[in-house]
Amino acid sequence: MSKPKTIQEITDKWHEVARAGEFDHHQGRRMALGQCRQYLQSLSKSLDMERARLRYLAQRLSDHFWAHNEAHRTKETRGYPGHHGCRVRMLHGSLEMHWYYNTFVRVKNGKGHAVFSEHIRRALKHRYSKPAFNRAHDWERPIIEETEAGFEIVRIMNANLTHMRRLVRANLKQLDSLEAHFDGLRPPES
Repeated sequence: MSKPKTIQEITDKWHEVARAGEFDHHQGRRMALGQCRQYLQSLSKSLDMERARLRYLAQRLSDHFWAHNEAHRTKETRGYPGHHGCRVRMLHGSLEMHWYYNTFVRVKNGKGHAVFSEHIRRALKHRYSKPAFNRAHDWERPIIEETEAGFEIVRIMNANLTHMRRLVRANLKQLDSLEAHFDGLRPPES
């Protein structure tokens, strides 16, 4: 018989050998455990790649906000410059999207301003509450809400990835336990 090539052929082959009497099940068990481990490790790496893609998408949302913010800094634009800012970063393997409030203080020599940033706490699980942006200017509020709605979607997707990562780690531990259990099985007495 030829070597299985498609997922369905591989699945069918595992079902077939599960009940086969003329098969080296000791070798098959080692192969199955090894492939389970490879799959879980591959899945873990795929989750890392997915988190990197989410960071990229979150950065695009942040860049969209900053493009509006920068467009409002010219002398021709009405109103005050924006005081809110956002940041996307990876910190210790965790994807973070934060908002902060900037205060501008004129420096002593009168040339320019010093910027002091105050982190805004996120009150809800996956998004900032609307009152967190009460100090936003009229032109700022819609773009903040638009950006935060996108951040919320990314945060939910990221939380799902974190949950999947925990499940992968739990299955790797269970796989170790299963392997130890198989190794401890007593052979039949003759």
